[in-house]
Amino acid sequence: MAEPAPVPHAWWRGITPAAHARRAQAQQLAHELGRAVAATLPPSTSVGLPAAVGATLAQDVRALCPVPHYTSSAMDGYAVCGSGPWRLVDGDPTVHDAASTAAVRLTPGQAVPVVTGGVIPAAAETIIRDEYAVRSGNALRFDESGPRSELAGRHIRQAGAECSAGDVILTAGTVVTPADVAFAAVSGVDTLPVAPVPAARLLLTGSEVQVSGVPAPGFVRDAFSPSLPAVLETLGARVAAVERIPDDAAAFASALEDAVAHHLPLVITTGGTAHSRTDHVRAHLERHATAIIDELDLQPGHPTVFAACSPGTAVLALPGNPLAAMTALTLLAIPFLHGVLGRPVPANPRVCVAHDIPGAPRERLLPAVQGADGAWSLCRDTGANMLSGLSRADALLSVPVEGLSAGARTTALVLPW
Repeated sequence: MAEPAPVPHAWWRGITPAAHARRAQAQQLAHELGRAVAATLPPSTSVGLPAAVGATLAQDVRALCPVPHYTSSAMDGYAVCGSGPWRLVDGDPTVHDAASTAAVRLTPGQAVPVVTGGVIPAAAETIIRDEYAVRSGNALRFDESGPRSELAGRHIRQAGAECSAGDVILTAGTVVTPADVAFAAVSGVDTLPVAPVPAARLLLTGSEVQVSGVPAPGFVRDAFSPSLPAVLETLGARVAAVERIPDDAAAFASALEDAVAHHLPLVITTGGTAHSRTDHVRAHLERHATAIIDELDLQPGHPTVFAACSPGTAVLALPGNPLAAMTALTLLAIPFLHGVLGRPVPANPRVCVAHDIPGAPRERLLPAVQGADGAWSLCRDTGANMLSGLSRADALLSVPVEGLSAGARTTALVLPW
């Protein structure tokens, strides 16, 4: 790809572009590009706990109080001091509220009734559960038929057992779950700092594409507009617009210029990325963008381009063949959006293959399924234009140039759905 005119203070500075990028290199470059885009976006915002579920934390979150924030009972029963028997010290043994025990300091031979979650009085040594307590008026003794372990510091939840005030309880880059907001709540936190949701625009090219019905010969059905938005939203992005563009260089240039003017962090295009005279997407990016990834050293998806435009837009130009496009999207959009949202580069699991798989001139990423025995097999239909294999796949399996023998281990790319 031809070098564009240099852009002063380019937001992607520091990233070393690559042509024919290999799989791991491409993922790393996509992540770096996402981090660079994030630096051009507005800062994080604070949202209430319910609204934070599903968002990505922009900063570490620290506890505002210990958890638990007071020493409490894990059982209904009696807090006791000393070896017993004991005398109940509160005037009304039926009162079990926190105020009745918070101000009490026990001395040996004393006890006070407590409930689950109730405040433990100072100097309490253990909790005798109701079923092991024998009580007569204000006198209390341990039922000798009960386990002696009940007398050894049992059923007391110490303040700060989970965390202390000031401890980091949630780390930046975490995708917030309902359990996370519950933990934040008991830690005294009311709001969470979350990364802004990156907006994406889809520019889907092709004069031969139909959006409904059965296409006539020479035409194809649109596979992207019903699928790509859902994938991107699953990855934490917001799809701002989906535009269908004919095979017209001027129309594409105008649509991309508008997206860049709106400072959209991500534009995804489909089609027009090869080297023929009709591939106007590649031709436009060669003149008006900087290619961070200029083609992939793998199949399908080889003619993919990932480029940077000023003032802060990354353009992921996918091939027009559906499986090739979805493969490149899985390989690059996931680490890119992880970078934008402050998450680490996603890990790719290592898996075992069930059968011999021949090699090819390039590494291949092919739809595969996991069998009941845990080993993986390729789906039947893996051509760049095919989708039936992908619809059944559990992951994309890396097949290196030299191929794989049955029982060999290789890398799998988890599909984002």
